[in-house]
Amino acid sequence: MRTTLDLDHDLVKKALSETGARSKTEVIEMGLRSLLERQARLRLKALFGSDRRLREVRRRRA
Repeated sequence: MRTTLDLDHDLVKKALSETGARSKTEVIEMGLRSLLERQARLRLKALFGSDRRLREVRRRRA
């Protein structure tokens, strides 16, 4: 999908350098994936201990 964005040039340049991404598109996709992963972790964290009916899961020992 083509989209026009107005991005901070220095921010994009730094992101390209830090991530090793080969293109602006790649660095934007990496950022979006990272944002979505972070949000998923936050949603999962919010669920921790929210259902009192569940029993504690037994953990296997290696």
